[in-house]
Amino acid sequence: MKQKLITLGIVLAVLLAFSILKATTQPAVVVAVDLGHGESDKYLNYIMGNITFVNWKVIKGPINESVLKDVDILLLGQPTVALSPDEMTAIKNWLNSGNKVLYIGGDSDYGPGGKTITQINDLLAAIGTKLRLEHGAVYSDNPDVTAKAFYRMLVFVEPDPDTLLRTDMVKENIKLPILMHGPGCVIWVDEQGKYHDPVKETYPGLIRLVWAHKSYIGDNTPPTPYLYDLMTYGKGTGDHDFVMYAAEYWPDKNVLIVLAGESIYGDYEPAWSSQYYGKSLDGPTFVTNLVKWWVYVVREVPSQRAAQQQQQLILLTVGAVVVVAAVVVALFLVRKRRPQAKAEQAKS
Repeated sequence: MKQKLITLGIVLAVLLAFSILKATTQPAVVVAVDLGHGESDKYLNYIMGNITFVNWKVIKGPINESVLKDVDILLLGQPTVALSPDEMTAIKNWLNSGNKVLYIGGDSDYGPGGKTITQINDLLAAIGTKLRLEHGAVYSDNPDVTAKAFYRMLVFVEPDPDTLLRTDMVKENIKLPILMHGPGCVIWVDEQGKYHDPVKETYPGLIRLVWAHKSYIGDNTPPTPYLYDLMTYGKGTGDHDFVMYAAEYWPDKNVLIVLAGESIYGDYEPAWSSQYYGKSLDGPTFVTNLVKWWVYVVREVPSQRAAQQQQQLILLTVGAVVVVAAVVVALFLVRKRRPQAKAEQAKS
């Protein structure tokens, strides 16, 4: 009998351990990289070969519901071919399903980049974000923030702090700038269609991630920049700051949309670059940090938000109990004092 009990105990312990392991083990996050809209795959093999804590998927055809079914994070690295209305709708519906990250890498208005800017802004409008790309370029004549050419911008990872979303993960172990080769910058638009400068104006959910310093705005092809007037921000007007990477967070759906003025993969010299024209860069660390951060948002933020909400509920409940208890005690003391007061009146 004793041996049977021991055997039963071992079996139950094994089953319990298995159930706990099954509950805590999750499939790897799936990151899909789009190559179906004219994007280059430069450095993509390096990125996928070094970042092995996610499952990678390459999209070479149209984007639709079936393609996005198992995808957690979608990367559109400087698309040069416009997405169709059906593809935009598929991405919007995918985002609205919740717990998703969308990354879009843009371009400056040099050469065919202007068309890319317009196409990306059309997508951004379709999915319902306020983020937009400026129709222009960010340049500098300062050798401290360039790699031996005014368009080879060295930019700086300086994310806005956010304790819930752990934006500190983006700058972990970053000591050097990253490269943005011929980049554009990020602006935002309100419900009335008015453009705003994210350097000076923010809105709930906006997170600024990467900055250009000591820079100016260039204008290569029509139309003129939407926001940054060349008389104020153009060459010869002084040193200016611009937001080069920004994110918008939708807390109700746990969705993060990241927009950049260049791509982490595929453009002329992507952000993965670790050395360029004699300049040492933290590109690989930055891109790895981005993916780690996106995985955290998809996997960990929902439980963190739930824990916060539970804590707030507990505090509210405790507060309500304290208030009720205080009222009860006060009523008890008032009722207790009434007979005493009457007795004192009777004596007098």
